[in-house]
Amino acid sequence: MKRITTIAIALFALASGITPMIAAAQATTSVSAPPSSASTAGPAASDEASNATESTDASKPPLAGLAKSLKAEGIGLRSGIIDQYAQNSTGGIYQGHTNVGQFNIGADFDLDKMMGLTGGSFHFTVYRDYGESLNKHVTGTFTKQQYIYKNEFYRWHLGLFAYEQKLLDDKLDIIAGRLGTTTYYGHLVTNCQFESADTCGEPRILVSEAGFSLLPSATWGLNVKYKPTANTYIESGVFEVNPTTSASNGLDFSIANSTGITVPVEWAWAKTDPASTRYPFELKVGGFVSTAPLTDPYFNTAGRSKALYGGTALTVNSSRDGVYIMGDRVIWRPDDASARSFNVFGGIVQQLDEAEIMRQQVYAGFVWTSPFTARPKDTFNFSVSEFELTPREREFLRDARIKQGGHGSNAAHQTAFEMTYGWHITRGLELMPSVQYIVHPDNSSITNTKIFPKNMFAFGLSLRWDIGNMLGFERATSGD
Repeated sequence: MKRITTIAIALFALASGITPMIAAAQATTSVSAPPSSASTAGPAASDEASNATESTDASKPPLAGLAKSLKAEGIGLRSGIIDQYAQNSTGGIYQGHTNVGQFNIGADFDLDKMMGLTGGSFHFTVYRDYGESLNKHVTGTFTKQQYIYKNEFYRWHLGLFAYEQKLLDDKLDIIAGRLGTTTYYGHLVTNCQFESADTCGEPRILVSEAGFSLLPSATWGLNVKYKPTANTYIESGVFEVNPTTSASNGLDFSIANSTGITVPVEWAWAKTDPASTRYPFELKVGGFVSTAPLTDPYFNTAGRSKALYGGTALTVNSSRDGVYIMGDRVIWRPDDASARSFNVFGGIVQQLDEAEIMRQQVYAGFVWTSPFTARPKDTFNFSVSEFELTPREREFLRDARIKQGGHGSNAAHQTAFEMTYGWHITRGLELMPSVQYIVHPDNSSITNTKIFPKNMFAFGLSLRWDIGNMLGFERATSGD
């Protein structure tokens, strides 16, 4: 009883004062568009996760003593909030601005310390999303200008709820429960130093077109990871596809509305500890197959253009599948004791079916840690992603524009650039301004318009606050 009371007090301390902030930050979307303009929702919003650098500021956090005593009993608490503002001044479909965000609070229980169950642990996280993203009502792009936008339903949501078991001296890791597929696949440590969803927390195509579930909209899943050597692993899993979870509170564990399963696999070779490797690196190769039915981008059930003739989209019962390869490497460190480094990254994701909006993403960039000696924890970052639209999506957008009295075909390729600066303010708190430019943007999120999108310029500001770490708990790991 004493332990439960202590946990409850700590959770309250993490959450107190945050709910009013969420209410105050409820998004107001300003759009320069006719009041009668309609839009068609695009692909599901993604996921993503923050990879903020762990803080080690000298000041003692207020709950450090409580955190230490709870850890000794096998209890780890975490909480965080990410708030992202974005505005496009030119290009896209319309011009405007929005603010979105997500609050989370959760805990990890070491069942070995708590009850002697060797290698066992339990995890849960509750989420609260707010706001509507810039791409949904303003720019209309497939690419998202704010990566944290994941769930358009404003409510508390139980996401992660899972049991984890480690075996064979921690070489084998099995986790089962309510999970997000994107938590485990397609991640690089460099990819979340940006505000857009081009690469954070995984490439945009993996989030929206691989049949992956993403937190907070978790589904039933089982993931198995095995490390044959200290620096390699192979993992795979089986995850339910259930389109109804995003609108729910996460407490309906039924599979009645399941439409299929997704099976990803990933192999990796990584040395990421700068204490043991002068130039840390990661290399990951993966693939996926999903059995959930798809809707054809162009045809209706009568085999005609759904943009011109309406009707229900044709159901495609073939599997959704694809492959990817990605990696990053530190190519410069002045000395082993310094946090300063220059890390380059890149990758490619290739869809193997045509019933999609995009079929290829190629991306690259860099993360420069400590660009100024006086700012050892800041980062200066740049990324570029090229996306290829499928032919049928281009035909659909062309016909939808003709239907509204417009004309023009979207380019087969669009290129998104982003530059950010990660300003480490204090322990657990980072502010990140962002500048984004898209050449030949699509309008897959706003299709019911005659406007042909022009090259787009946007800027944004992202606040990442690891509340638990600021108060004295361990830094939250990358979530999704």
